Amino acid sequence: MSTLKGKAYFHEKTKTLAQHIPRQQIAVIKHEDIDPIAADSLIQKRVKAVVNLKQSMSGAFFHEGVKRLLEHGVRVFDVKNSSNAGPWLENRDVFIEHDVLYADYGGKKYVVGELKEYDLSFVKLLEEKGRGNLALRFEQFGTNSISYAKEDLSHLLECWSNWEEGSAFRNQDVLIVIRGTDYEKDLDCIQRYFAHKTGNTVLIAVDGAANTMVEKGLPPDYIIGDMDSVASDILHSGAQLIVHEGMKGNSPGMKRVKEHQLRADTVRFIGLSEDAAMAFALKQGAKRIYLVGGHRDMEEYLSKGRKGMGSSLLMKMLAGSKIVDLKGIHYFYQHTGKSSALLWQLKKIYYSLPFLRSAKSGKEVREIKA
Repeated sequence: MSTLKGKAYFHEKTKTLAQHIPRQQIAVIKHEDIDPIAADSLIQKRVKAVVNLKQSMSGAFFHEGVKRLLEHGVRVFDVKNSSNAGPWLENRDVFIEHDVLYADYGGKKYVVGELKEYDLSFVKLLEEKGRGNLALRFEQFGTNSISYAKEDLSHLLECWSNWEEGSAFRNQDVLIVIRGTDYEKDLDCIQRYFAHKTGNTVLIAVDGAANTMVEKGLPPDYIIGDMDSVASDILHSGAQLIVHEGMKGNSPGMKRVKEHQLRADTVRFIGLSEDAAMAFALKQGAKRIYLVGGHRDMEEYLSKGRKGMGSSLLMKMLAGSKIVDLKGIHYFYQHTGKSSALLWQLKKIYYSLPFLRSAKSGKEVREIKA
């Protein structure tokens, strides 16, 4: 294929890189098994190519990250030999020629390393390998999840008991949006048909989901997480910021908040930030919690580098019937333009979802003790 040229942009975290990489440039990442969310974020920035310092698709389990990139015309390469060249490549002119990565160094082409390029036929082989590993992976993931849940139970109960009850969301519905697979499509379904009816619902974004919520006309009342993927202007949008703190008291998100001279509360809770968001909603008396983009299957957790889902499993048990999971609702909406019967069903769904038709009360939570 022809020589590929562009300026390289690198970050250890793909979601952070996707915030600042200009269009039509080359993304250099360090991301084992690219998940669909990471792929979508790079597709949206219309990158020319992805050069990965790790394996973009290992075949250890099934995922569609690389396939999505290729289907959108983004070439994907792995550096064959392990490389720590990412920071050095940042903002350099790079060239890909005959499966070799070159970088401009003092006006000369410097060899960075040999590349392995993906194509759809190779991806298909790796998908088959991933499917073949399903039983083994599931056994490992299930065993880990149960083991982690046993370890995490006492910590979760400790966090829960230390978190004071509130009443800010009493008898209200809460919508929590997480950057999970196809979450934007699911959010589109809600926004497209009912944005003008959103009303009396508390809107909570988990980290970078805040960016998308604002874009779609659903600005969050609260942003919970480590704040690393929240755009700077969104941090200043007026939402109440809640930094998720680890069990050891580490809260890297607070550093970024302070850099922006903003104020935030902290909440110590085990597990993912979406678990903390659910706990927050429950503790504030939410009547019902609607989830968009929540992580719920083995593929998603493995793509996040997690070998089990102990604390998340416990949190779903604790929340119980208050959780309404809207993940995948876009499949139901896909053909509404072709089916009046389906549109009638959508109207039934609308009238069954109170969060789409009530009016905001404007309550705030300004003191969080957890």
